[in-house]
Amino acid sequence: MNVISNQLYHQNLNKTIGHWDAHEAEQKKKKAAAAARLPLAQTTGLGIAELTKQLPKEQAEAGRAAYKQAFDYHEQVIRKFGLPSGDLGVAIASSIAGAWMAYNNKPFPDQFYVPLVNQMRERLSSHGGSLQSLSATERTTTYESLAVAGMILASSQITWARNPNAAGAEELKQRMRTQGAQTLTRMLQVPPERVGIGASGVYSLAEAPR
Repeated sequence: MNVISNQLYHQNLNKTIGHWDAHEAEQKKKKAAAAARLPLAQTTGLGIAELTKQLPKEQAEAGRAAYKQAFDYHEQVIRKFGLPSGDLGVAIASSIAGAWMAYNNKPFPDQFYVPLVNQMRERLSSHGGSLQSLSATERTTTYESLAVAGMILASSQITWARNPNAAGAEELKQRMRTQGAQTLTRMLQVPPERVGIGASGVYSLAEAPR
């Protein structure tokens, strides 16, 4: 885990997730439908290859294998939720969920994952035009990189929880909290301690959970 934990690729979202007013409910449905029509990324391994390039040469082979394992597990997890591979909203939600787990050192509530995916799809729909212009290579790289980043952070928390007294466990705990904080801040533009998860997705803890 130490080989790859500092090489995570982070995707920035430009706006903080906020409340949606009740009168915008119909607009949200339309946006979600538009997001669902965005082209799906083809999972060809391009994103994993880009991540591997960031590693020192002597670590590249082990890093590539770890990235591939993380990505394959991500794909297994989303299938259990009935979600499609290649959906950028799914990948963003996975990255946020993994970062939340790593920062808070606790499991992500299963019942909040699909709502988080739907929320991210809604956010993406407001940038539908620019996303439509992404090349197939860009969509693949973004999807795979985000999926890997989220799963590595999630796996770090699971590993720690299984044996919190193992050698190196305290170092892992501190490292994953730092990386989780960085990811949440970059993606949501709010301090990590203010990121809450609820039945409608992510929200600021300055607000009431929904």
